[in-house]
Amino acid sequence: MMLGPVQFLFSENIIIYLQSLGNPSIDKLFIAITTAGSLPAYFALSSLIFWCFNKKTGIRSMYFILLLAFADIFAKNLFDMSRPPEYLHKIQVDGTGFPSGHALISAGFWVYLGTRVNNRYLIPAGAAMVFLVSLSRVYLGVHYAGDVAGGILFGCLISLVYIKTEPGIFKRMQSLGSRSKYFAAIIIPCILIATATMQHALLKEQIEIGAIMASIGIGYLVEEEHIRFEDARTNKQKIKRAITGVSLLSITYLISSLILASQYLVINYIVLGLTATVIVPLAFTKVESTVK
Repeated sequence: MMLGPVQFLFSENIIIYLQSLGNPSIDKLFIAITTAGSLPAYFALSSLIFWCFNKKTGIRSMYFILLLAFADIFAKNLFDMSRPPEYLHKIQVDGTGFPSGHALISAGFWVYLGTRVNNRYLIPAGAAMVFLVSLSRVYLGVHYAGDVAGGILFGCLISLVYIKTEPGIFKRMQSLGSRSKYFAAIIIPCILIATATMQHALLKEQIEIGAIMASIGIGYLVEEEHIRFEDARTNKQKIKRAITGVSLLSITYLISSLILASQYLVINYIVLGLTATVIVPLAFTKVESTVK
């Protein structure tokens, strides 16, 4: 029986075919690719942009990928479509299938960054990354081809809408007083978390994403008022900042994970957000002023 285009995209045939071409080495490669396309990986990349290249682009990228994560969870709850059967899974996953969060966040992030950074290599590199991440999700058997197609479409649409509305949003934010900015940094994530209750599903992931969104918003305001570190000027400075930032963030994560029990993981996310936007920039200013 011939399947229609939509039915074919949500059938197991594509997954079975791709897996038939694989081997243990390819499995490891696609696991690495899918990890590189995860929310934590994009948060780390946005942090590097914030520390080493352009402060405003970095903080806006952080905020945007968290908005994409909210959109993914909201869409998953809305459609409530199952993943491929477990016998096809090469990695452990939870939750529903459509749309693919990895594909949605990857597409949204690279479309957004492509409009913010003037680099001719960025768009083709981003397109390749979106393709590989999406392919990895199908190959690993945790998404149908239709899931990743939907994720790419949603990610691109959300990014285009955000690009159009972002200038007005940040212009409005700049016009607010100091207290109002701090209030907005807290209330916006709370509003997004509240959308979960409208779907009758207040998810742990949404609270964690909201916590880190609030913490980076507050942290950035503190940095702007009291630290004001400047963008890196040389490649040597960028490398030093990258090493310093990743080291401090890793140490903070390890210490907070050891101190805090799993039920207090939300506090861990708050600490990470403040470390990325306050502690690391403060370290830059102290170290770089000493060198001068």
